[in-house]
Amino acid sequence: MCSIFASSTPHKRTRTASLCRVGEPALKRTRNETVASGSPRFDETYIVDQELSIIKGDIYLKIGNTLFPASIQKLRNVEGLFSDLFSIQQPEHADLIYGLPYCEMFNCSESELRVLLKLIHGFKHVFQRRKTVDDITEFDVEHILDALLVSSRLDLPGIRTEAKDAIYDFFGSMWSHIIWGKPPPEYPIVALSGYTMSKANALCILSFRMINVFKECELVYGLPMAYYLAAQQNHNDIMDGAKLPDGSLLELHHIDKKIVLKGKEMLRSLRRNVTFLWLLEHVGRSRDYVRLHGCTSEPYPKGKGCYDFVFDLYILFYSPISRLLEDRCDALESISFQATETIKCHLCPECHKYFNDRIIRSLSASWSEIPKIFTGYNWTKLRERQNEIEQTWCERLSYI
Repeated sequence: MCSIFASSTPHKRTRTASLCRVGEPALKRTRNETVASGSPRFDETYIVDQELSIIKGDIYLKIGNTLFPASIQKLRNVEGLFSDLFSIQQPEHADLIYGLPYCEMFNCSESELRVLLKLIHGFKHVFQRRKTVDDITEFDVEHILDALLVSSRLDLPGIRTEAKDAIYDFFGSMWSHIIWGKPPPEYPIVALSGYTMSKANALCILSFRMINVFKECELVYGLPMAYYLAAQQNHNDIMDGAKLPDGSLLELHHIDKKIVLKGKEMLRSLRRNVTFLWLLEHVGRSRDYVRLHGCTSEPYPKGKGCYDFVFDLYILFYSPISRLLEDRCDALESISFQATETIKCHLCPECHKYFNDRIIRSLSASWSEIPKIFTGYNWTKLRERQNEIEQTWCERLSYI
């Protein structure tokens, strides 16, 4: 269980709590006439980031030898650290690289800064893109996590809120039918973009990174779903780490490994006893079946009616041979759209409506258990805690 309620009173944040003095971006001052002339310093070779080269900037943000062009005015408009830093009057003889002043950036990677500047300069589809042809929303979750991380480290509340809302939108889209009590969609309505690997490998990496980023950025309301996705991964990846494209491993903290592995077992039980409760609660009621459901079916070929069909489903799912409910821990997956259509063909209208409602209710009950499994708290308590955390981000603007 993660200790998200270690303190009952949200602490006041200050900039020095998240950024040490040497870790803040720093505008460079003049060193000599050669520097001010606009040629690269000390024979270093600088590279302008290609994805941002279309920006007609009047300053470079610099990481190592990579230059990221930016508009000072747009940087000033970003509430938080950037507004303060880039509103300072610049010296007349500032250091120049390729004719522009520059600012050394710390506490962020090149990919994180690239995403941040795309958001600041109004690039489209940084987080998601809606494909109208098949009604699928493509999410670039890596971009969302990059923005969440860099905005939290650099004290940029507005960007943080934008990233936070995007990750909630991702989760809400994935499980919208459960949240809103609807049947499962015919086709997946969410896709991942920005990956050349399989969806399974991408989800493994994303789930582990989500846990690490959410904990650092105090996104407690998103942690249960990050843990849930991590629990769907195989045991070896959870223990040893997920292999990244460069061959390195993305590992979880040992405490998170325990939470995920324990949750994995609890999800198996949840899937069996709650998600598929609609099957369990009726297999022993053959005599009362017609009275309870208002069944109007006539026996199907081979003498089978609605009850017999549901009982066959029970045997299929709970059989020790098929192991459909023994080896899986995806407790938020019940019956697919195709399966619901098959069930509809074998049940009378009254029974179909009844079981359709029961399937939705069972999934909703499982959804309510997810945060308790991984944090010990329900969704309402986590939301209250998240609101307290976000309030500190609003309050800091008044005294930074």
